[in-house]
Amino acid sequence: MEIGDLVKYGPQMTGLQNCFGMIVGFNGTAVEVQWMDRYMQESLRVRTRGKEVSTELPDFLEVVSETR
Repeated sequence: MEIGDLVKYGPQMTGLQNCFGMIVGFNGTAVEVQWMDRYMQESLRVRTRGKEVSTELPDFLEVVSETR
């Protein structure tokens, strides 16, 4: 996993497999992901106008598309 890779949650995260995001950084061994799927866009429209970035463990993510 590298910055710029498109990721989603793995199959062990039931109900979250349709969430997609881009790796924007690292926090030790954890991954900083900016989520950009339609669910996040709907949530942001209601809550805030900022970007949703969360720290995730790489064991629960799958790379969908690499930047290389």
